[in-house]
Amino acid sequence: MARVGRLAGGLLLETRLAGKPAWFLVGDTKVPCDWLAAGFEPPRERDVIRERFIQLDVQGAPTLTGTTLSLGLEGVEAAQAIGERLTVDRNGSVSERLWGLILGEDEVEQASGRAIPCAWLCEMPKSVWDVVREAVLKCT
Repeated sequence: MARVGRLAGGLLLETRLAGKPAWFLVGDTKVPCDWLAAGFEPPRERDVIRERFIQLDVQGAPTLTGTTLSLGLEGVEAAQAIGERLTVDRNGSVSERLWGLILGEDEVEQASGRAIPCAWLCEMPKSVWDVVREAVLKCT
């Protein structure tokens, strides 16, 4: 089971790829990140609008901290699904509104460190999620 947390404003996905641990950055970071302290080599530059996720090279012992989401998908499929569901099309950044909707207000304000089961997020038909997404991201 893959897990998703936050890293410097982006999403950090811990998963398995070909039976081995793998880590992906989904979306783009919003603040400077000390990649080595986080346990990774700095990722290569990319067009985050076209490439919503990138596999990270481990350099140390990365860990997920704070509240996390647990998914039913693994590997690239999980990274792609999270990128499609939780990033903003126009700039590739993570939508704080969508993240907050899934976590709930209490978890956003004070992360408990619990794992929230979210297999439903990737199983929900895209057309249904698009309705939710549009309502949440609509400027008021």
